[in-house]
Amino acid sequence: MRSVRHYALCALLVCGTIFPIPFLSHRAHAEETQDWIDSERLYSHVEQLARTARPPATETEFAAAVYVENTLRSYGYKTKLDPFSYYTYRKPATLSLTIEEWPGQKWTVSGFSFGINGTATAEVVDAGLGRAVDFANDASRGKIALVKRGEIPFGEKVRQAAAAGAVALIIWNDREEGWNASLGEPLDIAVPVIALSKADGTKLQKRIMDKRPVKGSVKVEGAVSIKQTSYNIVASRKSNQNDTGQVVMVSAHHDSAGLSVGANHNGSGVAALLEIARNMADKPIDTEVRFVSFGAVTSGNRGPIAYANALSAKERQAMIAAFYVDGVGSQKAELVAINSLGNENLPIQLLREAGASSSQKNGTRERNGAASSLAAAGIPTALVTNAETGQAKEDSLAQMDWEQTTKATKAVLSAIHKITAQTTPAYPLGTPNGVQLKAESEALQ
Repeated sequence: MRSVRHYALCALLVCGTIFPIPFLSHRAHAEETQDWIDSERLYSHVEQLARTARPPATETEFAAAVYVENTLRSYGYKTKLDPFSYYTYRKPATLSLTIEEWPGQKWTVSGFSFGINGTATAEVVDAGLGRAVDFANDASRGKIALVKRGEIPFGEKVRQAAAAGAVALIIWNDREEGWNASLGEPLDIAVPVIALSKADGTKLQKRIMDKRPVKGSVKVEGAVSIKQTSYNIVASRKSNQNDTGQVVMVSAHHDSAGLSVGANHNGSGVAALLEIARNMADKPIDTEVRFVSFGAVTSGNRGPIAYANALSAKERQAMIAAFYVDGVGSQKAELVAINSLGNENLPIQLLREAGASSSQKNGTRERNGAASSLAAAGIPTALVTNAETGQAKEDSLAQMDWEQTTKATKAVLSAIHKITAQTTPAYPLGTPNGVQLKAESEALQ
């Protein structure tokens, strides 16, 4: 069913019928392109995107991606529709542990994202840290294994328990604070698994170590893992003279959170990206300019993660600056350029020269996730946003500050010009980083 919808929507990409835009030939557009920011175009882009909510992996999110790609094509860019898949998880309706020897005991039980459903009643045995060596004695076969958090990922503990013939798994915490635990993705081999607090885990392990009987029941019911597909849009323009071999990137995300129409978050960022692309469409450049509109950012930064993981070490090294634009239309706010590492890298320096502040204010930390994903991949990145002071909760056109949006767009365009102008020398290349990224909300061990 999804493949049918995919091809149907791809057909609409060619026709441009989901979000209507004025299609212009590259030549015609080149004649009218001006080296300034057109506020009316910014408004038009946000207005088109904010007609409806754009939750990740939905047809409305895909329609927004189509609008972005069609617009970039109309400016003469070569584009790529880049699909990626990920899993979402609905928590179980029932999650419980009962121990026969302690009737009525209330256990502090929680679950693991991507854990499977199942019910098991059996003797509970201690299996150390849940490593292969801890299951080597075959004592867990047909039993519920109790293992301690630590040393190896949760998913590996579950796999080892299943391979050893255990019927369920209890993982107890080795620290006092809670956990937002995940197996990372659905596993090929698994048993029902629950999480237990440090105090309860210690109590249960002590009874087992004292050679006293422990018979338990583990129940996980109602959990659902769903495979989702979203899309990144990638457009680029190669240098046309004295190629430095370097790449500068402007990025934003076209999805919105929940039922929000996302005018500011992140219609404003996409509008800025498109207006910068229009300005750069015919400029003489010695550095490749790349525009990336991410999908599924509001679902654990999936788009930036998928994009960064697909880059080779050589490609990462060539990327000397990335500008991630998000929420630049906040009212009564200042323009801020920050990164998760706290250092003043090339994009931060250039944005400061263009009038942006580098101080981190209210709300900016929460929106740094996608930019952090790029930075973690070794790409010098700046989050370009507005520090909010009393911004209205309703994210609609009525709450947009168009002067702020224009100011942010100008600042990024100024920085791009300084990097790509043929009068400026090539900047030093960075160090390639081969780290593989996970959704930031997951705690895997």
